[in-house]
Amino acid sequence: MTEERDKNFRDVIIHLYEWQAMLERWYREGMAGDVPAMPAPGYKWRELKPLNEQIQKTYQDTTLNQALKKLTLSHHRVMNLIELHSDEELMTKKYYKWTKTSNLYTYFAANTVDHYNWAIAKCEAIAVLIMEAEG
Repeated sequence: MTEERDKNFRDVIIHLYEWQAMLERWYREGMAGDVPAMPAPGYKWRELKPLNEQIQKTYQDTTLNQALKKLTLSHHRVMNLIELHSDEELMTKKYYKWTKTSNLYTYFAANTVDHYNWAIAKCEAIAVLIMEAEG
């Protein structure tokens, strides 16, 4: 469908899920006083392309329905984590040691609303390709 990494709706949905799962791990480890491996163990931030390609490969046997269930559950878990915090805790830079120079909001936003906006545009592009292919 597309020449890029995410070729179908399942790829896009599972990408969202996996990044939320990483966020949940960062949060869990960071709040426990550890330094989370970010973005993922064995990867640096400059290595997002190979990380995202690995995510896509890992889930090739996952159905769209399974991906949607995973995303729905992770979305609810992340929203519950956000609700645990005050505005001060979310917005104050360096409030939590593990967020380094950022605030907690930055991590939540990057893995929810920012990613959701990307996914909407990506799914719209995929839908256009499908409609064009069908004539």
